Amino acid sequence: MRLAACATLVAVSAGVGWAQPAADVGAGEALFNVFVGSTPAGFERVRVVRTDDDDGWLVQASGQMTVPVPTDTRVFEAAYDSDWRPRRLTLEGSRAGVPFRLESSFADGAVTNVLREGDRETTTGDRIDPAAVLLPNSIFVSYEALAARLGGSQPGDELPIYVPPRGYLTARVDGVGIQHIETAERIIEARTYRITFTDPSQPLEAEVWTDENYRLLRISLPYASLEVARRDIASVSARLTTDPPHPGSERVRVRAAGFSLAATVITPVDVAPPPDGRWPAVVLVPGTGPVDRDENVSGVPVFRQLAWALADSGFVVARYDKRGFGQSGGRAESATLEDYAQDVRVMVRHLQGREDVDRDRIVAAGYGEGGWIGLLAARRENRIKGLALLATPGTAGATFVLEQQRDELRRRGTTGDERQERIDLQMRIHRAVLGEDGWDGIPDAVRRQADTPMFRSFLEFDPTDVIRRVRQPLLLIQGSLDRQVPPYHAERLASVARLRGRRESTVELAGLEGVNHLLLAATGAAGESAPLENREITPRIAEVFIDWIRRTVPAE
Repeated sequence: MRLAACATLVAVSAGVGWAQPAADVGAGEALFNVFVGSTPAGFERVRVVRTDDDDGWLVQASGQMTVPVPTDTRVFEAAYDSDWRPRRLTLEGSRAGVPFRLESSFADGAVTNVLREGDRETTTGDRIDPAAVLLPNSIFVSYEALAARLGGSQPGDELPIYVPPRGYLTARVDGVGIQHIETAERIIEARTYRITFTDPSQPLEAEVWTDENYRLLRISLPYASLEVARRDIASVSARLTTDPPHPGSERVRVRAAGFSLAATVITPVDVAPPPDGRWPAVVLVPGTGPVDRDENVSGVPVFRQLAWALADSGFVVARYDKRGFGQSGGRAESATLEDYAQDVRVMVRHLQGREDVDRDRIVAAGYGEGGWIGLLAARRENRIKGLALLATPGTAGATFVLEQQRDELRRRGTTGDERQERIDLQMRIHRAVLGEDGWDGIPDAVRRQADTPMFRSFLEFDPTDVIRRVRQPLLLIQGSLDRQVPPYHAERLASVARLRGRRESTVELAGLEGVNHLLLAATGAAGESAPLENREITPRIAEVFIDWIRRTVPAE
């Protein structure tokens, strides 16, 4: 959900002696999309080839990032031997307009790094585990080597990581699983590895996905709100498939304005039906960013889990791929928050027309910025009888973006002039997007990412303006350990909602202790650390939601 963040692996100064044998990797080219929070933030193009003597591997890449620091990677070339042990590294480009070049050479258990940044040049050396995987900052397709080395690993295995020229990390494998991804061409069986990077202050959790040939598919770094996905699985037609599906699942296509929405509707099974055969119904509203009907965030399918819990308690539940994503039609690049709200109304009317749905008991629930979309839909659609907002921001979009950027810069330890320069650049981007200033001095790559109808509508949106005009009962569910949308956001929304004068315009705020933004039971002051073996959202979400529906929109 973050709109301004950056991934930085923090180095420690201890080597690792264990090495996982490398898998037999398939060569070839691939294109990756980079997302910071819910916003496209760049791309990386990678090529993995056998060296001429067939005695090693070469990973070559180039790419661009736009936030939080504009980065242009012109040359990345990492040479490995046949067992994926590093031989040499070349990395060249510019960061925030400052050119840099890094050359690292490896021999006899030692590394020599020559780093040029602007007019400065530094040379450093260190001992290194010969089996270390190279993961330099700001180039994510370097994880191709990690993907190869993860092949065949088991929970508890460890890998030595070297972040040139900064130092060492250890990657511990915490879990291994399988996901099936349905694309327009085929179903990919993805191997998923939950790993933890060591860090002096706290462990950093991540996920790495590979395909059947141990080529990189996806990287998820929740601590930085960063996702990197190969183009075939990031395309609008790709989605994770549930295996097996809920026994009451039905795939449907719902007509919208010139296209159709792909959706899954679950009907209760093994639950005593209402006397008239009509169930109460819930529409789950996805947020912004590259998510499909399951609202899969950092490996947690929030909506799939919530839908199952609701269906098993006697609700018809509809979740859908928003326009331009997953298997839905439409164009995401021209969509705004209002357009996505119209799609919610389409889904509500589809449910209203079903013989097994009680048309007087249809409610909606939005997660994250999906709550904003739900508010816009509820303001215009009387068929929505109640609205739940789960971890929904309570400030204007422009304010929320700056808040998240400041939080990320603070977590990274950025201070002084550099911190202020990045904040000033973000504010200039906002003014340009909103037509209050020009684009002079803002990189073209940044403009291409930011100058969109969606981002403009996001910056302009203020949920407190809309909530005053929403008549329906509201439920706000907020985790106490949510770091991305802290609890004050829900409190702010609730205080404004309570000012509405209508008797039916009730509002309830459910604060859940020990729950983070992913709706997982979490621990730690940061609020984003949850047991890796438990990726199930807390059952308290469904319990609170169901109780509220039954009290607020009761059966006649």
